[in-house]
Amino acid sequence: MILSITALIMLVLYLFMRNQDKKSHVEKDIAYGPFTIRVTAMTGKSFNMNYGKMVSYTNLAYSILHEGKPVEFPGELQTNTGLPFLWRVYALPGAPDPTLLAGSQSLYLVYLKNGVPVVEPVLEQHHDFASVQFLDSENGQPGQFTEVFSKSETDELEKLDTLAGGRLLMVGEHVVLDVETRAIRPFNAQNSAVENYSFPSPHGALAFSPDRRSIVFRGEFQSWNTPDDQLPESEHALIVYDFEKDSGYAVKFKDKELRLTNVGDMTPEWFAKFFEWEKMVNGDVLRLRKLDKAPYWSGRFDLRDYYYTLYPVKASMLPAFLDFLEREMGWTKANIVEDKFHEYTGRRLTIASGEQKYDVCLKEDEQSLTFSRYLYASENSPEYQKTVKKIVDSFEAELALGKHQEHFAE
Repeated sequence: MILSITALIMLVLYLFMRNQDKKSHVEKDIAYGPFTIRVTAMTGKSFNMNYGKMVSYTNLAYSILHEGKPVEFPGELQTNTGLPFLWRVYALPGAPDPTLLAGSQSLYLVYLKNGVPVVEPVLEQHHDFASVQFLDSENGQPGQFTEVFSKSETDELEKLDTLAGGRLLMVGEHVVLDVETRAIRPFNAQNSAVENYSFPSPHGALAFSPDRRSIVFRGEFQSWNTPDDQLPESEHALIVYDFEKDSGYAVKFKDKELRLTNVGDMTPEWFAKFFEWEKMVNGDVLRLRKLDKAPYWSGRFDLRDYYYTLYPVKASMLPAFLDFLEREMGWTKANIVEDKFHEYTGRRLTIASGEQKYDVCLKEDEQSLTFSRYLYASENSPEYQKTVKKIVDSFEAELALGKHQEHFAE
């Protein structure tokens, strides 16, 4: 049999990869109550087809043992990933006795009943990453939303993850687990839209009702299935879902009246400013607060990249912001070393101050103005960060007093 050139190359490549994949295994055991959690770190090198070279990798696999014997999991654990091991194991110290939450895209409770290990499904799925979030860990409000990924850090070998601080744990955004009783309550299993509002990113619960029954999610209108003449005034809403009744409703509003520019602006602080709960006979109901007037517009400052964005603005915001920089920093027209226009970046003015450079960009068609470090600067230096924060805080203080509001667009 004569191999084709392609087959021959693939055979040589396979043999090369097999010979070069030097694997090593390190195991650590962690005791938790009657269980032993075994963590196996598999490290080595393998040929990466995307990079065309050998690369290092580390995979962490978990297993649970009771009295030296492995705890068996249902086949659904690996149906969706094809991997015969647990990605993560969490201790639940709030449970009535030693209890673990373990799995990958599907998650299971593990505890003893009459001295025998029980593996109880919490969420079995085949399409998405699982997630965990306490609904009540922050003074009765939702805690951090965390997606469940497999680990790849060897320093995690001797550490058992713990889920603590709350009682009601939302799993996969479709199950509420009462940690204290181990009661499991599924809701909205089909991920159905509510009043034609779906659940966009960022995911997770935004708020939780005082009666501990209704979860508030961000909502975005599904325009794809609606004629243009039937679209709502606002594309956003809050979805309030009663997980006990397995039903929900949408609280609608006008984006501009709530100073909402995108779904990412729906933060706990924004929620508290504009919404309130009303106690009713059948449970708490979410309402818009009655405000005497709309709040002043403000900017958005991202600490990840130190970008400050004003939106939506008129073109008149640019000279107003430059006047502010002159008052605040003493930066005059002489500090502007470049003034260019490009169809993608809009009008970009580069301002030099000592060894630092900054950009002020106006995209008139997108109604946005941004202030940031120079486009080609290599990094956010401490000096740069300090200066930008000072400018942002000062301009935000002026906006909070009602200044510059005439330069915001409708």
